[in-house]
Amino acid sequence: MNPELKEEALEQIELHVRMGFDDEEEIFEGIKEMFFEEDDFDEEWLKDQLSTYFSKHINESKEWKHPTDFERLVKVFDQLNEEGIVSLHRAGYTRQDAEDDCFEMIDTLGSAGYITKGYCYYHSQDLERALNSGILYLGYYSADGQENTAQEVVETILNKLKQEEFQVEWNGSLETRPFIKKIDWKKVPDNIDYNHGRIISIHKNKGSAESKKGKKPFWKFW
Repeated sequence: MNPELKEEALEQIELHVRMGFDDEEEIFEGIKEMFFEEDDFDEEWLKDQLSTYFSKHINESKEWKHPTDFERLVKVFDQLNEEGIVSLHRAGYTRQDAEDDCFEMIDTLGSAGYITKGYCYYHSQDLERALNSGILYLGYYSADGQENTAQEVVETILNKLKQEEFQVEWNGSLETRPFIKKIDWKKVPDNIDYNHGRIISIHKNKGSAESKKGKKPFWKFW
């Protein structure tokens, strides 16, 4: 296994371990698939290196101060989802992937009788950039494609982030994305579905709360 291949594999190990979404087995399978055409790729070496990186990351996480920036971001996204802005973590790899995932979730909620205002997300490329630069870009727009609604959506996103004391910037143009500055990404795998399952749970809980106020419970739609 040549040095260049090893270096590339080590970069992928570090990247996916630091992202903190996939467990050790998932990372191994993903990297192995990336290099499946390499005849001299050493899978045992990959397992050993991954185990070392992964264990180090888990041990370091025991010293983290809470809430981490990721935990604060989860709180913001939960609040946005409650207000009808579908907000997804690590939604696909590209902008198109992320927007497809957002509209799939919007359609799922719509079929249950719930109208959404818009969406918010970051995808894997955004997260990779954040790990290197400390800047996390967020995609967004309105569900109906209207600019005035999109303006309301992005202003809500920015307000929620500021309430959690994130440093955010946006130039005011709907053609650009806002971003969080100096984000200190700390996350480990936790077997939590932060997207589809969590959003449905949020709305079920919201429906239960509304039923206590005499409104038709949202969970009745599911």
